[in-house]
Amino acid sequence: MNNSVSYLKLIGLVSRARIGDQESMSQLAEVVQGRLLAYIYRLTLNYDLAQDLLQETLLEMVKSLKELRKVDRFWAWLFRTALSKVQHHFRDQRRKRAVQMSMFDEEHLLKRTSQDGDDGLSKLIREELSDAIFEAMKKVKVKHRNVLVLRCLEQMPYSEIAAIMDCNELKARVLFFRAKHSLKKRLSRRGFGKGLLLMSLTLFGIITTPAKATSVTSTVSAASVGVSFPAAVIGFLGTNLGIAVATVVAAITLTLVIKAVLYVTAFICVAFFLFVLACLIKLYD
Repeated sequence: MNNSVSYLKLIGLVSRARIGDQESMSQLAEVVQGRLLAYIYRLTLNYDLAQDLLQETLLEMVKSLKELRKVDRFWAWLFRTALSKVQHHFRDQRRKRAVQMSMFDEEHLLKRTSQDGDDGLSKLIREELSDAIFEAMKKVKVKHRNVLVLRCLEQMPYSEIAAIMDCNELKARVLFFRAKHSLKKRLSRRGFGKGLLLMSLTLFGIITTPAKATSVTSTVSAASVGVSFPAAVIGFLGTNLGIAVATVVAAITLTLVIKAVLYVTAFICVAFFLFVLACLIKLYD
């Protein structure tokens, strides 16, 4: 069955599977596995591991689907289930910062980057950028990788991202800003400018699309890379540069406040002295 099933058909499958229709459950598992595999692979960056966690997630879906209250939030619920499996694996294995590429990953990356594309990049530049984005993503925290995938590749609204990551919407926006900052910093260390962020994320989507999930979205819109101004400010303050700037601003502000207090105090003292002096002059006049 085609993984690009319509929304209404998916909702119908979910609704029937929830009440025990085994055929609908089998069809649902077939429909979602391509997109789900791509999501897990983009978090783990290890295809063999992604395959194992995919099966665990599908088994959990079969067991717990009846607990889903709102069928229109199915994908958010399923991604949250998958994220839990990924986090549990990394927590047990203590490998959050030690992602290892399997032979499949290396061959897949080489194959995808060597294919002719219509992105206007030469083969050499595409290969260098593909290697840079993959290496950069390996060094990005899992929670940052997750919010980048959900926002840019899955193109989910912040409300659903917040539900998946068990936080409020503002925190999801702030996390996304920090994830972009982290990725930009790692790409810049590889010699790629900040202006390549959109292209880098699109290329990441292409090279991490498994063969059996060719219908999965791998393009990134400019709108999905944006973030609100308040979240950007809060996110910036959480970076090293933001902390430094905030410290300097706080120091300057404190200095100005102290000076203002001293000036006001001095003015009050002078005024009081003049008032007392005037009273004394009047008294002896």
